[in-house]
Amino acid sequence: MRTLYPLILISTLALTDSVNAEWAKRGDLKFQFQAFTDTALHTATQSSNLSVSGNAEFNREIGENGNLTISPFFRVDQHDDSRSHVDLREFIYRHSGDTWEVNVGLGKVFWGVAESNNIVDIINQKDAIEGNSPEHKLGQPMINLLLLKDWGEISLFVLPGFRERTFASKDGRPRGFSAIDTDNARYESDNEQNHIDVAGRISGVINEWDLGFHVFNGTAREPLISFIDATPFYYQLTQVGIDVQATLESWLLKTEAVHKSGSRINDHMQLVSGVEYSFYGVAESDIDIGVVTEWLYDDLTDQANTVFQNDLLVALRFALNDEQSSEALVGVITDLDGGGDLFSAEASRRIGDKFKLQIEALIWANADNDPFLGQFQQEDYIQLELGYFF
Repeated sequence: MRTLYPLILISTLALTDSVNAEWAKRGDLKFQFQAFTDTALHTATQSSNLSVSGNAEFNREIGENGNLTISPFFRVDQHDDSRSHVDLREFIYRHSGDTWEVNVGLGKVFWGVAESNNIVDIINQKDAIEGNSPEHKLGQPMINLLLLKDWGEISLFVLPGFRERTFASKDGRPRGFSAIDTDNARYESDNEQNHIDVAGRISGVINEWDLGFHVFNGTAREPLISFIDATPFYYQLTQVGIDVQATLESWLLKTEAVHKSGSRINDHMQLVSGVEYSFYGVAESDIDIGVVTEWLYDDLTDQANTVFQNDLLVALRFALNDEQSSEALVGVITDLDGGGDLFSAEASRRIGDKFKLQIEALIWANADNDPFLGQFQQEDYIQLELGYFF
């Protein structure tokens, strides 16, 4: 991560242009409780877990066209030392012109339209011990040039530094049979974490269609895991992909597709495609219900480095449209080849102006014969989180 520090220095020097500027501040403090319904099949013996996390965002203008954003994050976990960590999610300086923008520092970028799995979202590394939500990302060192056109945007990236994926330790849950040995990660590139990745994306809107096309070349964010010693291997990857979303009255049509190639993997294609239909004002109430279906496919089938090689998501989204912004999403991803099923449910509701309660549950089922999901057969859990926002 030596390449990280010059980028932070550049961002910090920008402060000298506006020492009297005021900071805009916001953040949250969250208390989390997890309850596991079964005894683990590995070394972690706890049936429950407590943790506290905090996230803040500080923002200030630098001169007439500059802006600096700093977003620190921390979590302290009762059992898992790997989950107790501090990170800078963002430390990025932005300078804008009429038709362009430059971003330098640690940043977060999101690409994708799918509900179940955003296979095109490749710029940032996942903070996997925080959960599966796209918001759980490690800050990525970057130099980003954004060109604004009448028809859309062109976004170019130089990514001078790689961050390894986080995994639960031997004392953490949920996890597989063996804790991932993050201390002995291996790389295809001789430069390891200092390999310079590059990426570009073109996006635009044509009538009801939102379109995106991207190219990435560099270190794969998702490692190959050795079954012998549970060490991660980060290989070199070229990825080309598209993301498409169409809004047609009550219908949303969504597709993400990528082609991946590299000397250490078989060339292959991945696809996530589906629809969402919304019923508004159900039974003359304020409640909206969305029905979501998505197909997840990898043409490597049983040799794929993912559990989603031929799976179907079916989910229901509920929005009560009340003052408390109550909402919920309940769904199941089932393996169409007869593997396991993953049931998930999440709901949230604001309490007053400062608090928010979130509930999440994950259940792995029918996974006895699935070499990957079978590891999680007894890792079902329910999670409660109370957040204070300021």
